[in-house]
Amino acid sequence: MRTQRRRLTRFLVFAALLATPLLLAACAGPEARQTTVIADGDHAQRILDLLVPIAWMALAVFVVVEGLLVYTVWRFRRRSNAIPAQIHGNTQIEILWTIAPALIVLVIAVLTFRTQAQTAEITRNPQNAVEVTAVGHQWWFEFVYPGIGQAEASLVTAGDMYIPVGRPVRITLQSVDVIHNFWVPRLAGKTYMIPGKTNYLAFTANEPGIYRAVCAEFCGEAHALMRFRVIAVPEAEFQSWVQQKSQPPAPPAAGTLAVNGLSGDPVAGQAIFLDARKQCISCHAVSGTDAKGIIGPNLTHYGSRRTIGAGILDYSPENLALWLERGYELKPGNLMSRVLTPQWVQTNLSAQEIADLVAYLDSMKVSVNLPPER
Repeated sequence: MRTQRRRLTRFLVFAALLATPLLLAACAGPEARQTTVIADGDHAQRILDLLVPIAWMALAVFVVVEGLLVYTVWRFRRRSNAIPAQIHGNTQIEILWTIAPALIVLVIAVLTFRTQAQTAEITRNPQNAVEVTAVGHQWWFEFVYPGIGQAEASLVTAGDMYIPVGRPVRITLQSVDVIHNFWVPRLAGKTYMIPGKTNYLAFTANEPGIYRAVCAEFCGEAHALMRFRVIAVPEAEFQSWVQQKSQPPAPPAAGTLAVNGLSGDPVAGQAIFLDARKQCISCHAVSGTDAKGIIGPNLTHYGSRRTIGAGILDYSPENLALWLERGYELKPGNLMSRVLTPQWVQTNLSAQEIADLVAYLDSMKVSVNLPPER
């Protein structure tokens, strides 16, 4: 009886250990939207169509191997009269376990090469595609739409990449510092962004939505905080976004914005932003103003962003003020924190000036009907 209880206890412990990963997998937060088993783009669908048969083959191999192992352990458990037959040099068995894995690997290779060929052909020759250049920085993504925008420059943004639904998007992938990896799990597979080398990625979004995306290659101290969103909207909505985004923001109107109990003035905020002593224009650009910096993200129409600090904070005036005050804590090692140190902020930016800056940045918006987050 005691022996049976011990066996039952061991079995229950073993079963609990097997079940724990499944239970933990069900406890995911919003990042669970970054799944590869739901495909909302043609590129992601091709990858999923490749992974499903491979997963079934892997499961079949697991069942056969583990089934034989469990049977052997149970059938030949310690007994005085249960000595298994000694088999040595069984040619048939050796041939079988050599041919079977070879056939499985051959099938996987054929499926993989076919998928790669399809993806390469679509990337080389997308039809009526929107061209976007994605540039990886430590630690944020810049998006340039060549040929869209004013005569002197293409349309440039960061953090949010807008694309039309049902129309191919061809992305030119570059990096200015280290290796990054462009990954939108529900739309497309991973593609490297390598300094000095240009890679390409093409995909089509099937459904409107806001898709979470990340850098999938360790690229430094704040790698885990390097995120962005792909916002897929209907064609008409995309064209409206392009038209508005291509125009410089209107001069800020007199008014106030409540920021942490203070009244931010957008007009005063623009003056602070353009004041060279405040350092903003050294790194950032705003179309239609004297701000022409290229080191940091382009802030034109910044008030329409969905997030702050490359996806680490949801956009709100309060979070924007927090970023200006304590960006060095929220995202260690980012370039702006080398300027906005605690000492510099205390000396050069008062709470009222931060509220005015927030009011100015928040005032620059474009009107877009945002789709649901997926």
